[in-house]
Amino acid sequence: MAEPLNEASISTLVDTFYARVRKDDLIGPVFNRVVADWPEHLAKLKDFWSSVVLSAGRYKGNPMMAHMPIPEMDPRHLERWLSLWDLTLSEIFEPEVAEIFLGKAIMVGERFVAVSTYMREAQSAAVPQ
Repeated sequence: MAEPLNEASISTLVDTFYARVRKDDLIGPVFNRVVADWPEHLAKLKDFWSSVVLSAGRYKGNPMMAHMPIPEMDPRHLERWLSLWDLTLSEIFEPEVAEIFLGKAIMVGERFVAVSTYMREAQSAAVPQ
């Protein structure tokens, strides 16, 4: 049975999704290397998604800057992240609500990959051949 869109369902979404991410063969090692404090990170992500979808306004960060130290992020990683995200969304929400989250995630994820790609290319161009 689908959950209503509220703080509790966003909490369930984030907890369920990141439990999958942490176990994933491709993206799990990246997240587990970068995230030092999972409870703190999950709380920040709940604030982020509540702010994005419910206009809660609790998230006070810069997600782009937070993801800068992840140079290996590429389209493969985004595809896997979105696949797990979509699976988790479909288990928790009605399709109309899931589409809202998925659309936002695609937009943000594409920006992360574009910035990461730019940073990799800039770093390799700076290395003398």
